[in-house]
Amino acid sequence: MNGYVYVEMDERLRELLNIIFDDDFMKENTNFENFEGFQYSSAVICNWNAEHMVYAQLLMDNFVKESTRFGTWDEMVITATDRKFKAEA
Repeated sequence: MNGYVYVEMDERLRELLNIIFDDDFMKENTNFENFEGFQYSSAVICNWNAEHMVYAQLLMDNFVKESTRFGTWDEMVITATDRKFKAEA
């Protein structure tokens, strides 16, 4: 599936996303108060509750670009991860 991303969503990944996208990060870097609001607004792009999440990379990146300070979903994930885990190191 060219242009689509496939992610196996287990409880560990869901927990990790909730850890890196804490309320402070979301308030400082997005148009959302929390990650739940981001997920709700992007539900037309992907099903966050599915066991296997499939989404169009271009759609997700455009959503991120319009609603955050990031240019891509990957940039948002990397920044949130670095912020969370480098701060703890």
